[in-house]
Amino acid sequence: MPFFLCFSVIFYAQKTDIQYSYKATYNLEYQEDSTDQNSIKSETVVLYLGEGVSRYSSLGKAVKDSLTETLDPSNKSMAEFYRIRSITPETDFHYKIFKNHNDNELILAEKVFKDKLKYKQTLNLMNWEIEQETKEVLGYKVQKASGSFAGREYEAWFSPELPFSDGPYKFAGLPGLILEISDLQDHYHFTFSAFQELEKLVPKTLNLDDYKEVSQQELDQVRNDYKRDPLTAMNNAGITIEWNDEAKAKRELSEAHKNRNNPIELQTK
Repeated sequence: MPFFLCFSVIFYAQKTDIQYSYKATYNLEYQEDSTDQNSIKSETVVLYLGEGVSRYSSLGKAVKDSLTETLDPSNKSMAEFYRIRSITPETDFHYKIFKNHNDNELILAEKVFKDKLKYKQTLNLMNWEIEQETKEVLGYKVQKASGSFAGREYEAWFSPELPFSDGPYKFAGLPGLILEISDLQDHYHFTFSAFQELEKLVPKTLNLDDYKEVSQQELDQVRNDYKRDPLTAMNNAGITIEWNDEAKAKRELSEAHKNRNNPIELQTK
């Protein structure tokens, strides 16, 4: 199913007012516990694409942000909070990744409880080796490429028919959109499921000026600390929740955190 991208289409991807004209949807399967092959989970993730820019997140994060944008700032009731939560897909991934190919820059932004944090990286983080092998993915002819990133070896399939040098998560830098990518252990496997031109342009969302810039290691530490012991974080913020057995709840949360031991990035710089 060939796709011809007409570059005469007018884009509104200015730096001050970034918008996206296309959306690629993927299914992500990942093994949460590196020692347990039965700990496979899955989520839908989305990649919004514009002219030289993109925005990636889990579907759950994208829906939550979209709903939050429509909120009346004066309405901070718990009823409204639970309403939004009830119609938002569950997600383990609460960050967004913004790529700017013109500036060769990647920004990951995440709100961890009350902390709005972000870090920046150079965009093209992988040295790809393009191979001759080809196949089809949902009617698109794709070509194989391999490379290493953050402690994992990857196999990717990209389509020159979709001329975006981009892909899910932080993956980018190939002469076509990445439609499938997995590490060689198959702990993280992104599978393309749909591509569409949007009838209505999608805005960037998130004012990144509101986010404090930190290192990747610092953001990862804040996230891990919160996931390991969210009750202490809430207590420190002055939020009191009544528990029948708080000590038991903390033990259970700590045990669950130990099983989430297989992040997509095994090494950080």
